[in-house]
This record gives sequence, C-alpha cells and structure tokens, in this order.
Amino acid sequence: MIRILQVSLLFLTFIIISQYLKAETPLPEPGKRLIIHTVKKGEELHLLAGYYLLNARDWHVIYNWNSDVVRNQNRIFPGQELVIYVDNDW
Repeated sequence: MIRILQVSLLFLTFIIISQYLKAETPLPEPGKRLIIHTVKKGEELHLLAGYYLLNARDWHVIYNWNSDVVRNQNRIFPGQELVIYVDNDW
C-alpha cells in the first residue's frame, strides 16, 4: 500500500514538473529578432511598447508574448524577463 502511494506521488510530481519543462520561447517571425528585456523599477508595458515597438498603444502585444510571466497586465515587477520581438533593423 505504501509503495503504491509512493509511486502515485512520484507520478503526480512528474506530471506537474513536466508542464514547466514544456514551456519554450517561440521562434521569432522572419524579419524579426528576439530581445530579452529585464524589467527595471518604474517600467510599464506601455513604456516598453513605445520604446521597442514605437507605439505605446501596442502594450497588449508585449503582454500576449509574455502572458506566462506577466499575471496582471497592469503590473510588471523589477527583475522579470520579458520576451520582445523587434524588426531586424531596429
């Protein structure tokens, strides 16, 4: 009985961990390159969109690319790493 519980617990642990191991950063579209931005104090998504995408109203694009990291679209925290795709000539 104890052996069955141990195996079950091990199996459940494997399932939970494997979900995180499957997370991959998608490849950029042709003509784009990938930037990993580390959030600094005072930064917000609309500021990053204005800087990288040249349009602050495109903040939702950065949010969609990073929805696995950013839980609340109104808050990003220093130290978070965000994936941003920019044109090759940026």
